[in-house]
Formats: sequence, C-alpha cells, structure tokens
Amino acid sequence: MNELQRQAYLSALGIENYAPRWLLPSAPVPVACVLPVMDIPEQLIDSSSSVIFAGLDQSAQDNKKSPPDLLNSISELVEKKKISAPVNVTTILQQLEEKKAPVVQPFSLSVYRPQPGFLIIDSRNTQLALPTDLFLRNLLLSYLKSNQFSLNDEVLRWPLIENRFVSRTETDARNELQTWLAVESELRPINTLWLMGENASRYWLAADSDWVSACWAVQAIDGLPLKALVLPSLNELLQNPAQKAKLWASLS
Repeated sequence: MNELQRQAYLSALGIENYAPRWLLPSAPVPVACVLPVMDIPEQLIDSSSSVIFAGLDQSAQDNKKSPPDLLNSISELVEKKKISAPVNVTTILQQLEEKKAPVVQPFSLSVYRPQPGFLIIDSRNTQLALPTDLFLRNLLLSYLKSNQFSLNDEVLRWPLIENRFVSRTETDARNELQTWLAVESELRPINTLWLMGENASRYWLAADSDWVSACWAVQAIDGLPLKALVLPSLNELLQNPAQKAKLWASLS
C-alpha cells in the first residue's frame, strides 16, 4: 500500500503502532518505505518569481514609475519560502497524534433490577472482594420495606463491542452508554435510578458536571428525560462506614 495512504488509514482508526504478525504466502517481502518529503521545487519558485517580477515590471511601465519597496518585499518572501522547513508525513501524523483525545481504559459496571422500574448501576471493583451483594440486600430491605426484590446482577462491560479498531475516548463512552440506557428505558421503563460510583455516573451526567459535587443528590441524565440519585459505589460505602449517615439521608 502507498505509505501515505497507509499512515492516514491507521491514524484514522486510532492505531498508534502497527506491525504484521505473519506474512501471507503470496505477499511480497516487506521493505522499509522512505516517506517522501514534500518540498517546493526550486524551478517552481524561480518560475513563479519570474512571473511576479515580469508582471510588476509591466505594471511599472504602465504607471511610468518603479516600485522598489514592493519588489524588495516580494524578494524577501521568496527567500523565506526557499529556507522554510519541508513538510513531511511524519510531522503531519505527529500533529494528529497530539490532538487526539485521552483514551479511557476499559471498565465494567454491575446492573441490578430489584423491582420493575427500579434500576441500579454500580461501579465494579472485583479486586477488593467485599460483600457488596449482602450490603445491597440490607440496603434494599430498609429502603423498600419489603423482601420482594431480586438481586440478580448483570455485568455491563465497556467498550460494549470488543474491537481494537474503535476509539475509546470519553465521548465514545458517553455516546455508547447513553444509547444503552435509552434502549434500556424503552424496553423496561425506569421510575427509580441509582448511579453508584464515578464510572457509573460520569458518562450519564452532563459533560461539564463534577461527580464529587453531583454525589448524594438527584441529577438529570444527559440527553434523556430521566433523573438519577448519584451515590458512592457499594465498595466505597463499605470502605467508608461513616458515609452511611449521608446515604440514609439521601434515601429518606
């Protein structure tokens, strides 16, 4: 493939480094490709300057006077074009890399549907191995005043589609998860929504909102006619028992 096209193609896909894992039987032996340097040819500059000077000389004859100051300015401009740094593909790709948005690392969420219309989304952290299900059960017993609920959880992993060619920016996470919640709301209308933890909240709240400031209160969902109670994750609540007082105050 033409190297310019290949680099533009990989950059558009968000691929920073690429190396083939194997060589196809009928493929030619790969060789290093020297990127071409796009510079202004000397003859083009000389011919362009000749045309400019010829036009100015003709204009000067028509006006019966010479424009030395203007000629000097154009001569300086031509000299600057000659000594300017050449533009190459490496420079262009480097500028594109610098403008890329930060990459969001993959994460997972726990989705609970205790009762029809009640949805809980919690930030997962399986490395802590804390009794989150037992804590949530006790929490719902006090909140619902009943034991008629389900705690079957579903793991929601982001990115939703495992594809290394898909970009993983905050905008991508926001678009995908908001689409998922919109479909979820259509299939199972939501009356009560809890978003627990930063990963379970930031991509559904407004882009300029701060999770710390939004916590412990009911917040609007970005792009959807829904509101959610924003709380710390179950793991965070178990690690900080002092926050349980705020929890009961928010649920009351």
